[in-house]
Amino acid sequence: MSSHYLDVAIGLSYTFLAVSLLCSATREAIASLFQTRAKVLLDGVLTMLHEPAGKSRLRGAMPSIRRFLRLDGGFNLAKLGPHSLSAAVMTHPLITGLAQQGRMPSYIPSAIFARAFVSTLTAKYGKGQTAALLLANVGNEGLSRTLLALMGEGPDDLAALESAVRIWYDTVMDRITGWYKRRSQLVLFCVGLFYAGAMNIDALQLSQRLWSDNAAAATLAQQGADAIAAGRMKPVAAAPAATPMSQMVEAKKDWQTVQALPIGWPSPRFAAACGQGVGAFMAALAFALMGWIITAFASSLGAPFWFDGIGWLLALRGSGAKPATEPAPVVVETMALPSLNGAKPAGS
Repeated sequence: MSSHYLDVAIGLSYTFLAVSLLCSATREAIASLFQTRAKVLLDGVLTMLHEPAGKSRLRGAMPSIRRFLRLDGGFNLAKLGPHSLSAAVMTHPLITGLAQQGRMPSYIPSAIFARAFVSTLTAKYGKGQTAALLLANVGNEGLSRTLLALMGEGPDDLAALESAVRIWYDTVMDRITGWYKRRSQLVLFCVGLFYAGAMNIDALQLSQRLWSDNAAAATLAQQGADAIAAGRMKPVAAAPAATPMSQMVEAKKDWQTVQALPIGWPSPRFAAACGQGVGAFMAALAFALMGWIITAFASSLGAPFWFDGIGWLLALRGSGAKPATEPAPVVVETMALPSLNGAKPAGS
């Protein structure tokens, strides 16, 4: 394969990697500031306890602002009503003790949740009752049928009920993790579209420039190879120790990397359309929007995708006419989104 083709592909992949890293750092900062994971976990608890109608009561601009400012009542549990089982369980000391004041845990171990659930029922309806009787007192037919089905024909005691709650919690949280991943991809796309428009990261225009300028393509490809070899472009991994401030620092570094790319304003596309009428301007705007959308979609694929893609392209180029120096192996942190019932995510 022609080395110029590879240089163009590596240059574009390097651009998308830099934008993806910037978008990922921004998304993580937003998730920490607005406690997005905790909010998704709370939605999962409402789903699990068959109280889906409560989700709409917890939404709104003011709750988001209160969560951002770390004020009490940011999750609006009081709006679920005094008879809400979800509100009672989520305000249990076993769960509130997992987070700072004004916040809610973004991760709850299944054993802790099950114990808080059973403790809430026994405190409200009394001890010494069978599991079936306790569930009947709740008055939630969907929840009762689910947990009794999980208990099966075994013992009808609190230990069996707690075990059933753990199984149901793990099952629902696996589904919630998938919902969070899809939401994160949408956020990545929106953030990528914002950066693409603000910095004119036009994938179509950049492709055209790299194709017509061999020197620019080779230079950008070499920058990508050097960054990968030096380990400076590792995908962001959400770590428990990460804070909004540290994530913003990472976002600033990624911003500086993106600014060094052959992009930005003024745009040659719009400069060429100036003075040619409204039709030419609208055509330039349409092509620019297409380029920005392509960039946003590429950023939503995630930094690990482009990191691996650059490594594969560098391996191809190394067997062609322009062999590259073999880089030292780099340990890559994968950007696997943390499971809500697995490893503790950032921003707890």
